[in-house]
Amino acid sequence: MTSSVWLITGCSSGFGAEIAKAALARGDKVIATARSVAKLEELKALGATTVELDITAGDAHVQKAVDEALRAYGRIDILVNNAGYVVVGGIEEFSDEEAKSVFETNVFGQLAVIRAVMPHMRAQKSGTVANIGSVGGWKGEAGFGTYCATKFALVGLTQGLRAEVAHLGINVTIIEPGYFRTNLLSSGARVSARKVIEDLRPSLDPLRNLVEGIAGQQPGDPVKGARVIVEALTGSGRCQGRRLPERLLLGRDAVGYVKAYMDEERKGIEEWADVVSTTDHDDVVVS
Repeated sequence: MTSSVWLITGCSSGFGAEIAKAALARGDKVIATARSVAKLEELKALGATTVELDITAGDAHVQKAVDEALRAYGRIDILVNNAGYVVVGGIEEFSDEEAKSVFETNVFGQLAVIRAVMPHMRAQKSGTVANIGSVGGWKGEAGFGTYCATKFALVGLTQGLRAEVAHLGINVTIIEPGYFRTNLLSSGARVSARKVIEDLRPSLDPLRNLVEGIAGQQPGDPVKGARVIVEALTGSGRCQGRRLPERLLLGRDAVGYVKAYMDEERKGIEEWADVVSTTDHDDVVVS
């Protein structure tokens, strides 16, 4: 079994920590990062190299952290862009500052890490980039619209990057979990819009109540999810011989949700096809 070198962001808890543990258990080398390395002591004790990294601190800071990671083992085989957070609230309720803040972490922070790592993967003509998205990247839901928008953006970035670097031996995917029992939805981790609009309560209060009720009761086991992620990104175990897809759903609930969404979208396309397909110039010949 060939050993891989991982760089994982957002390792202080949740999927970041579990992916790091699963990779270490496989015998791989892991550079675990977080804004505070003090929160990475458990991973350090398990053999991980720990590096301070705030993905929103600017290109110079991110580049310094990546350079430190490269000094540890001389290469990065797998980048897991995991750092991010959930925001809850209506589209209109988020201030400009609040909306830009979540995009800064969930989108532009991940881009900064990609820009810092990609030159090294291009030079070694190999590597895998896995951006952690969400099932929310398939459909915007009331109360999650701003968060979903960041995950939609990440899908486009992933798909574009995958097409740009495939010929260099670099694989790119986005992993889209359903509801897993991490702290992502806990009151201390999620961020809610400060403004509450009374007119929107009928559509948003059910979501707020759902989040309160499901936190700690999500169906997905992050330990099992992390094992699947590690196997998928290394092509090992249950994933041996499988082609890493552009979008990798994670969780039984995610598979069911997206299948239902795709059926709904396909029905809408078919219902409107006869009207929306009448827009070509008259001299266009359809073969």
